[in-house]
Amino acid sequence: MKIFCIALAVVTVMASTFLIIKYHILMNLALNARTRNLLSSNGKEEIPARELEIRRQMREDGEWLKSLPREDVDILSRDGLRLVGHYIQAKGQTKRLIVLFHGWRGSWTGDFGSIGKWLYEIGCDLLLVEQRAQGASQGKYMGFGVLERRDVAEWMRYLEQERHNTLPVYLGGVSMGAATVLMAAGDELPDFVQGVLADCGFTSPYEMLYEVGRKSLRMREHPSMDYVDMIVRFHARFGIREYSTPESLKKTRLPVFFVHGLADDFVPCRMSREAYAACSSRKELLLVEGAGHVRSFFYDNENYRCRVEDFFGWSGQS
Repeated sequence: MKIFCIALAVVTVMASTFLIIKYHILMNLALNARTRNLLSSNGKEEIPARELEIRRQMREDGEWLKSLPREDVDILSRDGLRLVGHYIQAKGQTKRLIVLFHGWRGSWTGDFGSIGKWLYEIGCDLLLVEQRAQGASQGKYMGFGVLERRDVAEWMRYLEQERHNTLPVYLGGVSMGAATVLMAAGDELPDFVQGVLADCGFTSPYEMLYEVGRKSLRMREHPSMDYVDMIVRFHARFGIREYSTPESLKKTRLPVFFVHGLADDFVPCRMSREAYAACSSRKELLLVEGAGHVRSFFYDNENYRCRVEDFFGWSGQS
């Protein structure tokens, strides 16, 4: 009996240790972009020809975007981090300024080469932000939009006070960048902010982390997510239940254009539907058949561009 009890205790400790390690892996994977992505593809599965072509175009357009004349700028976040951005002036007469926020473990060239090319060609200045804890910006942990929404406010303050901006400004983001701008949409922003473009945004850190943990680590919601919330609070100083895009959108005044690919297997399409339903301002939702995560621009390019330009009233100005 004594041996059985000891064995049971050892098994219990080992199982608990395994679970704790698993939760810490999820926290680091999700919030620390400087660590290796342990859940990334091992490269053995075959990539469809269409996806290969999209990736080729994204690389090519990203290099084009990087080659444009630009002004590298930086601001200080509310918690003392140096955040970096890249200001690209439109060719010819500037009609508006688009401030773009890339996604989780993304980059300004990788996520916005193709979209940036379209916006640049229709007379938009671009401010491409490197989000906290990613790229050249400082920080150890990403905030899944909860911390980044405050960074949006600081970038708007920079435009207002340092650049004395007079252009209409639109916030744009993909994936976590979309969640960032949607969460910021309900905050008090300068009057020059005129709208939001959100492609494949998620609803909250809680729901997104649970989605990843459920699929990749076979996590159960409870008590797993309660423990994840605790360690995120301890390390990154925010709560994964602290804020959500639906909460923000219930109080926004800004027009919001939502986009989501119906074949997105990373951020479920239902999250954009939920955010759209909660939005109290003028809104539109574009769902693209067959498009995966942040692929709608490539699968339905002309419709994507026309719908966005018409919604924001850019068509007559381009």
